[in-house]
Amino acid sequence: MFLLGLMALACQPVSRPSPTAPLSPFPSPKATAAPDPSWFRDAVLYLIFVRSFADHDGDGIGDLRGIIDRLDYLQGLGVTAIWLMPIYPSPSDHGYDVMEHFDVRPEYGTITDLRALVEAAHARGMRVLLDFVPSHLSSQHPLFRDAFGRPDSPYSGWFLWLNEAHTQYLAFDGVTSMPRFNHRNPEVVRYLTRVARFWLEQGVDGFRVDNATFPPKAFFSELRTAVRAIRPDALLLGEVWQRDVPALSEYFDRFDALFDFPLYHVLMGSPDRNGDGLLAGQGPPALLSDLFEEEAARFPPTGMAVRFLSNHDTNRLATKLGGDPDRLRLAAALWSALPGPLQLYYGEEIGMRGQKGGPPAWDNYRREPMDWYAAGEGPGQTTWFRPPDRWNRPDDGISVEEEEKDPASLLNTYRRLLRLRATTPALREGDFALLPLEAPAPGPWGFVRRAGDQTVVAIFNFAQEPLPATILAFPFTAPALRDLWSGQVFPSAQAGQPYTVTLPGAGAMLLAAP
Repeated sequence: MFLLGLMALACQPVSRPSPTAPLSPFPSPKATAAPDPSWFRDAVLYLIFVRSFADHDGDGIGDLRGIIDRLDYLQGLGVTAIWLMPIYPSPSDHGYDVMEHFDVRPEYGTITDLRALVEAAHARGMRVLLDFVPSHLSSQHPLFRDAFGRPDSPYSGWFLWLNEAHTQYLAFDGVTSMPRFNHRNPEVVRYLTRVARFWLEQGVDGFRVDNATFPPKAFFSELRTAVRAIRPDALLLGEVWQRDVPALSEYFDRFDALFDFPLYHVLMGSPDRNGDGLLAGQGPPALLSDLFEEEAARFPPTGMAVRFLSNHDTNRLATKLGGDPDRLRLAAALWSALPGPLQLYYGEEIGMRGQKGGPPAWDNYRREPMDWYAAGEGPGQTTWFRPPDRWNRPDDGISVEEEEKDPASLLNTYRRLLRLRATTPALREGDFALLPLEAPAPGPWGFVRRAGDQTVVAIFNFAQEPLPATILAFPFTAPALRDLWSGQVFPSAQAGQPYTVTLPGAGAMLLAAP
């Protein structure tokens, strides 16, 4: 027998969820001011590449007005906050080489359009985060162009030169189009904090901070002070790509929240390879138990760890899992039941595919146009990137239109799971504890979520075959149990006694008292 550290259930008939109940609208409270960023603690954050998401003006490129057009879709999905990849003028598609910090790139719209988006999002109870890039800028930025090759430039001290002629310099990842800032220069710090203040004054609710491992701690201390002075509730979410828990935990003194990269690597493996990671059935589930125990010991109680399964820098979830519908639903069920804020990459909810390509497009294959229609054409559809070898194609069964009316589609799976999270206090904000259980082979794993008098036992099977799992001491007494996801009813349970159920292969259960 394999004793796993987190889990429950096994031994009734194997069943898979086939929910058909109609969806009711999510409530739409207005986003109101708060004394701190704790509003993010149970957020569902939706990552948008503006260029690919929705096109309002018909030029084939996504824009801010296009996002406004789709806010009802996002609200119906269960999104409570959106993160926009860089919206600033830039010579690249991705926009992380910023050419002007105080404007919106013309293809995306105007500052007025951004304000309209923020207002429309707030009216639906949704927050808006901008990508903030303090570590570098574009080599075409006027500040850098003035300093390049001119040691006497007033901006000469703003960058990290490697020769006396100021023609060689430190750059992000060695890419010369993205020179690094010199954060030891107080003028740089003042400039970047002014940038942050400007966008907060446009109404945004905070920033996802790109490449947060490069600028020194002192810079982030000043940035945080400046941000708090304007908006006490503004969020600073750091991209600290550390797969080691102790190394990641050191950054919580700079940020309100950090992406949980250690969890990503356990669940998904390498961001550039497919078929590895626990969700693909590779590795023992005990790795999760070890990880959560270490995070509980290392992360501060006020620190928020954002759980995610893909983003704009990784191969897409559906590609990494080989398009397996059972594993995609397992991934969605696990992700939606985890504690803390959640992040969803646009198109993940419909199973869009993509992986890093070759030159010159590279990551554009991970950032292809959002699939709104079966035919790939229709109002709001972006068309800017359609190479012959693209991943997402017409009539492939993967689009909002094709999945909208199918109650068992991946899209409606995400809708139901996020609705369940939003309406179940134990899943949305409850305590988290690992659940010891036994199984005849590696695969089953689980945890308990509690809020007030509500308890949910969440169990997952990462193995391909059905497996019985025995919870060694069931956490509560109930005359019957109900799987909140499938609706299946199970026999009574007694607190402190063993309880066995059979988990479907690549399946999940969320057990609670009826």
